[in-house]
Amino acid sequence: MKKKKSNFLCVLLSTLMCVVMIPSAVADAITVTTKSGQQINQSGDQIKGTEDGYSYELWNQNNQGVATMKLGSGGAYSCEWSNIENVLFRRGVDFDCTKTYKELGNISVEYDAEYNNPTQNTYLCVYGWTKSPLIEYYIVDSWGSWRPPGAESKGQINVDGGTYDVYVTDRINQPSIEGNTTFKQYWSVRTSKRTSGTISVSTHFAEWEKMGMKTGKLYEAALNVEGYQSSGTANVTKNIVTVGGEIQEPDPVEPIEPDENGYYYHSTFESGTDDWDSRGGTNVETVSQNAYKGSKCLSVTGRTDSWNGTARYLPVAAFVPGQSYSFSTMVMQNSTASEDFSLTLQYDLNGEANYANVATATGAKGKWVQLANTNYTIPVGASNLLLYVETADSTTSFFVDEAIGAEGGIVIKEETASDKGDVNGDGKVDASDISALTNFLLAKTKTLSGDADINGDGVLNVFDLAMLRLMILNSSSREGGVDISWIDPSKPMVAISFDDGAVGTAETASSMRILNALNNSGFHSTFFYVGNWIQSSDKEAEVKKAYSMGMEIANHTVSHPNLTEKSASEIRSEYDGCAQTLKSIIGTDPSPLLRLPYLAVNDTVKSVLNDVPMITCSIDTQDWNGATKDQMVSKIKTAMNDGSLNGAIVLAHETYDTTAAAMEELCPYLKSQGWQIVSISEMFAVKGKTLQGGQVYTKS
Repeated sequence: MKKKKSNFLCVLLSTLMCVVMIPSAVADAITVTTKSGQQINQSGDQIKGTEDGYSYELWNQNNQGVATMKLGSGGAYSCEWSNIENVLFRRGVDFDCTKTYKELGNISVEYDAEYNNPTQNTYLCVYGWTKSPLIEYYIVDSWGSWRPPGAESKGQINVDGGTYDVYVTDRINQPSIEGNTTFKQYWSVRTSKRTSGTISVSTHFAEWEKMGMKTGKLYEAALNVEGYQSSGTANVTKNIVTVGGEIQEPDPVEPIEPDENGYYYHSTFESGTDDWDSRGGTNVETVSQNAYKGSKCLSVTGRTDSWNGTARYLPVAAFVPGQSYSFSTMVMQNSTASEDFSLTLQYDLNGEANYANVATATGAKGKWVQLANTNYTIPVGASNLLLYVETADSTTSFFVDEAIGAEGGIVIKEETASDKGDVNGDGKVDASDISALTNFLLAKTKTLSGDADINGDGVLNVFDLAMLRLMILNSSSREGGVDISWIDPSKPMVAISFDDGAVGTAETASSMRILNALNNSGFHSTFFYVGNWIQSSDKEAEVKKAYSMGMEIANHTVSHPNLTEKSASEIRSEYDGCAQTLKSIIGTDPSPLLRLPYLAVNDTVKSVLNDVPMITCSIDTQDWNGATKDQMVSKIKTAMNDGSLNGAIVLAHETYDTTAAAMEELCPYLKSQGWQIVSISEMFAVKGKTLQGGQVYTKS
């Protein structure tokens, strides 16, 4: 399945990312602003011209969405696009197709770009064409959610201080600078991203030629930003194309030697992602919570398929096909009772993508587990080696730490929880360890019985003490099934909760749009389900899906009555019946929380449900009363600005498309503003408060 998906995506994107454009009579959606401030608007697909000695082009397929380009001095430019099908922005030098690269001399592009679109399908490259033979070429230095491969792997070259994978793609009867015809695409794709430097174009051509990839007479060479079904921005602050002089020699291929521990790489994530990147449009970033060792780990969120995860390219200068190596990666998730993880190697062989399992492990919720193989042999003839972490069949967010690639046979020990932080050596980590470390740092004691170097820097100091306090706080916060270790208590938070499910699992269903919006931003919410409204397999599947994403599954009674109009036995039956239904679906006890139908409560309800925390709200989105998407977004933003949102319980319903649209806007917005959307139980736990039975809560 993975192989088929990968090949299909490659063909699809290769087809769409061609440069010959057929104008269409649609409304203006592309604009180029010249250096002098003149605006050029176009109702077709393409705007092309020359300014300041550099050619420029903006092409937007079918004129879909919005695309703008602003020209700067020389070859500099900035660009922005949204909701497009396929768009490209480029500036460079046009040639007249009379000379080859050897006749022109050295062609190089010195550039610097502000380009950071990790979750968008886009890439930054030098681009152009040659004639006789007709070749479309790409030299890719950076990309977003998808690293563009070709169909036939030719090997690797070392140019400008980096390693590039080389590919060839056959294009059959496709648009080109000579009309619809058959031609080849040549690709050099850097194994590690960069957004500034020099690209020695002619050196790539020379290396391609050694591989049997002949180029022709130059048509153009330009620095290109390209996007596919995405939104993004880029600012090219430097773009200097030089033509002439001696062609630069490629960098010598030097074998990469392991360090004194036998490690070729050791990713601790203390100072960045260490070349671990997004795979499949995930959000990959370092975070200061949940670290297995040290103070940081890698967070992987926004997964929409099981093969989405985080990946690292393995240079063949270190990882030689046919040789054996030791791989170890620590992983952890906080969403489900257990999760099956895989460490997988993707590689090219005989022109096709292949997938091999390196290691598997099952991790319990909140527990680090090791993916390890001490003697994995890389297949003979393999190239374009991509090592990645994925799950078996879920989209659960997860964390990665202590990722190591080493010489074969090296056993990389998994540290147990009792090792780290057990300062007094009593077999557990608790407040007594804080006292032991405090006394040591104050020189009241001279020795320690256990491992107190919490951040792993080899020095015992107040930073270790602070991390030990956080470790114990996070551990205690998991009591009662509430895990707040992923939440930053220093940041503001809100519990936006949803009533009246289930709707179902159709991709366009309001419920799934809400769940995906939350999951893509790494957020949790509380979903209050009505027992009688989950009477189909599809609706049960939604509840299971929400639970697998880490959402809080809570009670909204069996039939959604006004409980103040019911007898004591009927009130109890409404609550217990719904709880039993939810347990039968998710396989464990649901949250004890109850959203009161119609927010109605009296003393009888409180007395009967004296073991049940009852929830109303402090902010009502009014979606049930016809509020529009914009009205809901405005209400949340207003509350954020006036201070009433922090700690609030917000009432919404999963049954409205307007609510789904509002969440699709609010989730990324709140995250960008430093906010967190959490479940109700998580919010109370992180603030150190207990939800008591028989009480009504509107905020924490």
